[in-house]
Amino acid sequence: MLFRSAFTQSRGRIIQVIFAAVVLIIIIQLANLQIFSTKYKLAAENNALYRKVIYPDRGIIFDRNRKPILENVIIYDLVVIPVDSKGTDTAGLCSLLKIDTAEYKKRMRDIINKTGMVRPGIFEPMLSAEMFARLNENLYKFQGFSLTERSVRNYPYHAAGHLLGYIDEVDTSFLRVHKEEGYQMGDYAGRTGLERTYEKILMGQRGIQYILRDNFNRPIGPYEQGAFDTPSIAGRHLHTYIDIEVQQLAEKLDRKSTR
Repeated sequence: MLFRSAFTQSRGRIIQVIFAAVVLIIIIQLANLQIFSTKYKLAAENNALYRKVIYPDRGIIFDRNRKPILENVIIYDLVVIPVDSKGTDTAGLCSLLKIDTAEYKKRMRDIINKTGMVRPGIFEPMLSAEMFARLNENLYKFQGFSLTERSVRNYPYHAAGHLLGYIDEVDTSFLRVHKEEGYQMGDYAGRTGLERTYEKILMGQRGIQYILRDNFNRPIGPYEQGAFDTPSIAGRHLHTYIDIEVQQLAEKLDRKSTR
């Protein structure tokens, strides 16, 4: 009887030790997930986060006298993530943009076909200052929508356009040809002229910013003080031997001679 009692007590202690060890392991795992592992915290808060792509400033092209002949101007676009836009104030947005619901649905279909349900697509490009202000004031009503800035090219001298070339939004055919170069739908790339020839120098590198949103979809600040953000890197400038004033004169004389 003494032996059986001692054996029972020993077995009970072993069970208690095993149970305590299991509880300790569970507590450690919970602490790791909830306190130490920000990776899982980031995944859990995806609904409250907005992943904003920061497009870099494209490199400026200068002439031989260091005059900028192709530079950047900042504009704002209204973008949408279709999967997040359910329940948005469609009528209010249509009223602000002066479009009807048929146009709203068409734009949504085009964005979904182009970038998919979970990637942002441009809903209204190149907003005026007045429209930007009105949208910014009412953005909390439009779930899934946000305002983003990007730079577009400006030709201050209105000359040498055929030589400088142009940039355009990449499409599926461009992505197939350049699939190893890191482009995504929504990016812009040089298509002709110096813009295309020196694309790798001028393009820069995209950045990512994670922004916390409240239950009204309004930005309230950076996530984890920007610990997961990556800065954008501006493109490098290009200096040429073009004399833009001589080019302007040549184009002016050419137009006169063809009249």
